[in-house]
Amino acid sequence: MDMDSLRSAITETIPWVKDSGLAVEIFEKGHVRLSVPAARHLNHVGIVYAGTHFMLMEVAGAALFMATYGIERFVPVNKGMSIRFLKPALTDIACELFLGPDEAEARLAPVVERGRGDWILEMSVTDVNGTVVSSSSCNYYLIPTPV
Repeated sequence: MDMDSLRSAITETIPWVKDSGLAVEIFEKGHVRLSVPAARHLNHVGIVYAGTHFMLMEVAGAALFMATYGIERFVPVNKGMSIRFLKPALTDIACELFLGPDEAEARLAPVVERGRGDWILEMSVTDVNGTVVSSSSCNYYLIPTPV
């Protein structure tokens, strides 16, 4: 798949993600930035719903994987995720991730060797003021791309 097709797949594949208003602002090798509008995701006390934080980070990590490696050999599946909610999010939220070429190669090497395996990312979500409102550790399990 080319980069445009991969970028579209991020927002078009899962119906709830498509309906969420998630935007892919940056999608390039080793760098992604995704955002979600707060207005569509406020909970019963007027802050961004916890599940929205989860969705944003989980999709951002998968997007970073796709932008960096493509999906010809492996696809990521969420194996586990821990989230810490640090401050109430009252505005739109975003998740921006970076992965340099050397680190990308080192992270994938054990997966290539085994034919599948864990790929763990630490990430955070910020509000429009740049305040970190949540963070997570997400363990993606990389499996061979289904034929």
